[in-house]
Amino acid sequence: MRPSFSFLKLRSKSQLVEWLAGTQVVLLAIALVCFSGWIKIKLGALIREQIIAENQLIAEQMGRVLASVQSDPVEFGDENWGRLQTIVEDAKLPNDGYLCIASSETGKLLCHPKMQTSPGLRNSSVGQMQLEMQDSGKSTLLAAIRNLDLDKTKIEVVTGLVGAGTRTEIVSAAVLPQINGVLLVHQAEASTQQAVSRILTPLGYVGLVIGLSMIIITTKVCVAIIKRYENELAIINEGLEQTVRDRTRALTKTRDAVIFGLAKLAESRDSDTGEHLERISLFSTELAATVEKRAGNSHSLLVDSIGLASSLHDIGKVGVPDRVLLKPGRLDPEERKIIEIHPQVGEDCLNAIEERLGNDGFLSLAKEICAYHHEKWDGSGYPYQLAGSQIPISARIVAVADVYDALRSRRPYKDPMSHEAARQIILQGSGKHFDPDIVESFLECESAFERIASNYLAANQVSPSVTTTPLLVSMAIPTPSVIQTPL
Repeated sequence: MRPSFSFLKLRSKSQLVEWLAGTQVVLLAIALVCFSGWIKIKLGALIREQIIAENQLIAEQMGRVLASVQSDPVEFGDENWGRLQTIVEDAKLPNDGYLCIASSETGKLLCHPKMQTSPGLRNSSVGQMQLEMQDSGKSTLLAAIRNLDLDKTKIEVVTGLVGAGTRTEIVSAAVLPQINGVLLVHQAEASTQQAVSRILTPLGYVGLVIGLSMIIITTKVCVAIIKRYENELAIINEGLEQTVRDRTRALTKTRDAVIFGLAKLAESRDSDTGEHLERISLFSTELAATVEKRAGNSHSLLVDSIGLASSLHDIGKVGVPDRVLLKPGRLDPEERKIIEIHPQVGEDCLNAIEERLGNDGFLSLAKEICAYHHEKWDGSGYPYQLAGSQIPISARIVAVADVYDALRSRRPYKDPMSHEAARQIILQGSGKHFDPDIVESFLECESAFERIASNYLAANQVSPSVTTTPLLVSMAIPTPSVIQTPL
């Protein structure tokens, strides 16, 4: 099972940089902890060595001072003892240090800073205290002294760590043979850690501040650079997208012009006026928008495309012979069969195009209109005798637009009808020729239909008439004056 890293889902490069900066902070904290532990050990050992060396030096120097002050053995309480006790009490050593003097023979204390206030210290034997020495391991103080080769011309010193309860002390013992004594110089070993803390604490703060500052500065600089890069990239992408949109519009415009040109070329073989396609496009678009509005839908692809797609509704007429297509009079049954194949011819043509291009929404819409715009709601249409909702809605819309335009247009065999007459015929065809819902939509936008038709009639300076000619008689829609519908 593959691990999931959903928590790493980042929405921008800036977030990635900030996440990496956070990781750096964590790694910096871990590094500081590890490094501070290591440096504390190393620095502690170095400072301990310095304190031991300092302790030894103090023992040697104070040994010389005492040797110069007192050259004979001392007894507790006599004048010589008092002089040494004063020196011990007045001595001030670093790291909670102090001096004391013990007998080199018995190991008992002779002088101690607290001897005056704690007389019991006189019976304390320090000769048996264990010294942990760096080179020779553990040994009692007296044993360590006796192992020395004493030379009265110099001060011999031994140094080690002494555990006194919870306190560990660094003790340097200087042998004073002339007074049969040992000078002990004590310093607290804890001072090593205190010295380490005094050194590392400010350095740690400074290092942390510098590290965080560098991370913050680096992060901000990286974020700024990436944002600028993203902004420039967005500008470039916007330019490319605009170029693509412009080229797409240009290609679409070219495609639409070619399609409309082909439709006009097919239409030129018919006896209809050259503006039939423009009017069908406007009528279909207006009616489709009203249908969508009545259904509660937003502006759809149907509304956007039906205008151009409707111009291909009669492209199949290129396969109809001129003797039939251009016949001015009434068609006989055989001629009517020939002209009724034009929806299939157009459908086959668009199918061939779609096979080359692949699935295309626009071509599918145009194919529906071309194949089914002569089907009727009651199933009496052609070429497939579809009924009701079997007929695609695009074809049902264009059927109303096509009939309305045919009724309002001048043809060689008839004058144009008025809007009221055409409206009445469409109403009478509701539920028979036309989808009743589409007819209801037509009634909602009939003013737009009338305006479009009137504009083209005015441009051609034609007056509408309610009259029909014998060539329009005996077709499918029963009306008070039976009207022929367009083929």
